[in-house]
Amino acid sequence: MIRDIFLAIVLWSVLTPPLSAQTRAEIRDRVFVTAQRAQASAAGQALAQAAGRIAAGTAGLEALLREQQDISKAISDQRTALAKLAAQPGAEAELSVSRLQSQIARGRDKLAALDVELMADFPEFRELTNPAPLSIAEVQALLRADEALVMTMTVDSYLYTWAVSPTASAWTRAELARADLRALVQGLRTQLRVAQDNRAGVSLNKAARASRLPGFDRAAAHRIYQHSLAPLEPVIGGARHLMVVFDGPLTSLPPAVLVARPPEGADTAPQALRETDWLLKRHALTSLPNVSALRALRQVALPRRAAKAPSFLGFGDPLLGYRLAAEDGAPAPEAAQVVTRGVYEDVRRVADLAPLPNTARELRRLAATMGAPEDSVFLARAATETAVKSHDLNRADVVAFATHGLLADGLPGLAEPALVFTPPETPTALDDALLTASEAAQLKLSADLVILSACDTAGPDGSPGAEGLSGLARAFIYAGARAILVSHWPVDDYAASVLTTGMLERMYGSDARSRAEALQLSALEILADTREDRFAHPRIWAPFVVVGEGGRDR
Repeated sequence: MIRDIFLAIVLWSVLTPPLSAQTRAEIRDRVFVTAQRAQASAAGQALAQAAGRIAAGTAGLEALLREQQDISKAISDQRTALAKLAAQPGAEAELSVSRLQSQIARGRDKLAALDVELMADFPEFRELTNPAPLSIAEVQALLRADEALVMTMTVDSYLYTWAVSPTASAWTRAELARADLRALVQGLRTQLRVAQDNRAGVSLNKAARASRLPGFDRAAAHRIYQHSLAPLEPVIGGARHLMVVFDGPLTSLPPAVLVARPPEGADTAPQALRETDWLLKRHALTSLPNVSALRALRQVALPRRAAKAPSFLGFGDPLLGYRLAAEDGAPAPEAAQVVTRGVYEDVRRVADLAPLPNTARELRRLAATMGAPEDSVFLARAATETAVKSHDLNRADVVAFATHGLLADGLPGLAEPALVFTPPETPTALDDALLTASEAAQLKLSADLVILSACDTAGPDGSPGAEGLSGLARAFIYAGARAILVSHWPVDDYAASVLTTGMLERMYGSDARSRAEALQLSALEILADTREDRFAHPRIWAPFVVVGEGGRDR
């Protein structure tokens, strides 16, 4: 319905005779707001449905939501009764219809009042479960001088893109059908996921490495840029920091790999790849799950931190698959067949996931970079959902998870995106091996950065299901994280070390950089490294994106 309204507004604005500048600005703002409503994802709906679990234990919030639910149910029942009475003749039926109409009107007024109360008393919860769209003026008020924001919306036949800077705004429509865009993204992701033959332990000379370097279809990446951002360069061109709200197939593609100028040379030539005008060279990039997340991030008062060395906590390398079965002869948990009361009881399906051999080393490297002690890292048997929920995460500046990330429906009966941990013998509400988005929202965090070094967090193939990232991102931001770092594909071990540790070094070094700029500089460092040809391929330097607050905290 909302998409139909959106398209009607767009069609009217396109076909209407020349309008005044003020009228066009009003139309542009109306379409921008309507498009945000149309972007509502399945992940966001899942969080809204989990609102009761998220609100549990919050004084006043649970009662307020229960009152909303009761009034909504009463209105639904009254509408059903009204439909039946409307067909009945007679004065008594008319009186009953009038009485029901009055009750429905009073119920709507009460719901509106409760919504105002919810926004005033619990704004972060409202932002998580039912984010309100922002107008162009509201976005501009939140942007800093060197920033801009872009948003896309894909429909069957067109790709729409908006750009907003502190002083300007514009939008464009391209004749790029959703199916064609999905094909472009899937093709690029296939090239970004291709296995490398020159991993550790394999010695290849330079010529061999060059011949084995996979291609990357830069023309396709440039075509996406041409249809989306290129017409909006007058608005975004001067932005040092660009925030991106992609939807649909584009959520599976890191914006860093878009190509701003027609590429030259061969797609398999390392030097040609290095000289490509990647979007990452022009902007430090941040992804947002939705436009309204900018309000949640910029309007929350930040706690004052005592002057101290930044602290770190890491969880990962869960016991899964053959490792779980082999450790001390422990049998894999028995399978159950139902999902009840928020507990995922079929833990055998979790246990069957493949082990992740490089995650322990990655977490240890991150801890060493932060100067954290060994007991700040929880691995293998210690990497449990219980450990995450019971630990005081609020003291950590950086919290890292190195494990599997699952989208909603990633396992049968899984309604929300989740992170995977070592399965317990018996699943409980506290520990069923899956930290879901609604459970992540209940964590207490004050972290500068949460690292989700989990495979395919943003979706496997460019399909609409990739919207699962939105649920985890919003949940961790709601829990108190300023930003999260997520990966789009299984990360090369060398790249993970350089990108994540390099990012932390730049964030907390003497010349402290923003999160987005720290990741940008780390990625460009790999791209410029000529010691191995493979470093020029975006598969190595572009897997991670910052989601949330990529700029500096005030």
